[in-house]
Amino acid sequence: MTTNIPSYLRLHRGSKTGSTKVVPPHDPMRHFWDAYSDVTGWRIDQRASRGESFELLPAVNAETTEIDGMAAVSKLAAARLAELAARMADELRRNREAMRRQEMELASRAPILTSDNDRAQMADQIEQTLADAAAACRCDAAAIYMLDEETQYLKARVVHGLPEDRLEVHPRPLRGSRADLEAMVRDVVAIEDLDANSLETWNSPEPFASGICASIQSDGVPIGTLWLFSEQRTEFRGAESAVARFAAAQVAIVLASASTACRDEGVEAREPLQDLAQWQYESLPIGASVAEGWRVDGLIESPNDWATGWHVWDVLPDGTVMIAIAEAVDPTVKGAMSAAVTRAALAAHTGYRHTAEQLIQRISDTIWQTSTAEQLMSLVYVRVDPESGEGELVSAGSINAMIASRYGFRPMLERSSDPLNTHIDARPVVKSFRLLRGETLMAYTIGFGDDGETQRLLGSSLRDAMQLIDKNPLARIRRATAGIPLDQERGAVTLFRE
Repeated sequence: MTTNIPSYLRLHRGSKTGSTKVVPPHDPMRHFWDAYSDVTGWRIDQRASRGESFELLPAVNAETTEIDGMAAVSKLAAARLAELAARMADELRRNREAMRRQEMELASRAPILTSDNDRAQMADQIEQTLADAAAACRCDAAAIYMLDEETQYLKARVVHGLPEDRLEVHPRPLRGSRADLEAMVRDVVAIEDLDANSLETWNSPEPFASGICASIQSDGVPIGTLWLFSEQRTEFRGAESAVARFAAAQVAIVLASASTACRDEGVEAREPLQDLAQWQYESLPIGASVAEGWRVDGLIESPNDWATGWHVWDVLPDGTVMIAIAEAVDPTVKGAMSAAVTRAALAAHTGYRHTAEQLIQRISDTIWQTSTAEQLMSLVYVRVDPESGEGELVSAGSINAMIASRYGFRPMLERSSDPLNTHIDARPVVKSFRLLRGETLMAYTIGFGDDGETQRLLGSSLRDAMQLIDKNPLARIRRATAGIPLDQERGAVTLFRE
């Protein structure tokens, strides 16, 4: 009966005097077990060991006669140490296998592969491709390095004939990696001497004598490189270069197939959200002059792929300027859909005569009548006469507003109110105001913060912008709040009177 012994226990201290098996330099577990035998004086009996139970024999050769006196530690202590070491080795093996599967997931640019088996199978397929390419090109090792999203760094994703800890090494910069850069331009580059003088340095990622570097491409765009390494200086011919080019193309096909399979199976659920985000972005207005001497601008920053708020402005049929900003109470995608319904209601009701309070009530009625859930919305609607600067502001929910000039700022809302759709009748806060020349009205969502310190920060930034006669005060607001963590969505709209 033959017993399969784990690879990390396959030790053999030769029966011939002075003979020792050569251990690969990149096999740390084999080196550990050799050191274990040298230090403890015991070795693993491969024939008698079962599972986590180890049988030990003295670490001596056939010509040694003094057996009991050779061991540095007792047999019981050596067996306990061997069991603990084997558990650590098994944990290391599992961690490296998990990292190997993860590298395959990242290399394929797919957010999720269907199972661990799929990732492991893809890793095996690519590693076999590397092994075949290395053998065909008379090389000893191979590796795949993939570019990051910013195309600044190359990270080892798959290795063959190299230590497994190469997957743990930090990415190396693409800048200065001459061989990788040339391969991305020429498809493949064969290097006979990787240790050439400093003027011809290739910046090889591994200390080998010769190598071939081929570009891995997706739709004609380089996404990484494949390296084949040789320990001996080798003069590569056209055949080896062709093999490397073919292997790189095969790797690209495998990665593309994995990514496509994920999309076909509906695993890549982010695509609809990206479409939603794109629609929201394209539907937002661009800062502009809405009337002579009046300029509007807006911003939205969201920690998600989508936004639950919006801002708009327009010149109404009676010649008044209106601006509005809204945000759903629900921070999920359902909130984004509620925001879209509210925006459509605003567009429908601004085409005929109304007061600001009447408009917000009509929007509330539309949401209430079409609601199948709690579509709670915060909204601020402002109307201004561009001739006199007199206007009215109506607010429902938690959106704040202030007016700033070169001399300071003043809050417009002392309290919040119930969001729209909380009650069948809207219960907004109504304010009248007059905007003088050189002043800016800004409405902003709770994402900026609702404490006094945040209000002072925003007001001071607006005041500074007015002192500099800055027609885009939101740019200064954006710089002032750049260091605040973006934990929730921020939205703002400004109306500046020159």
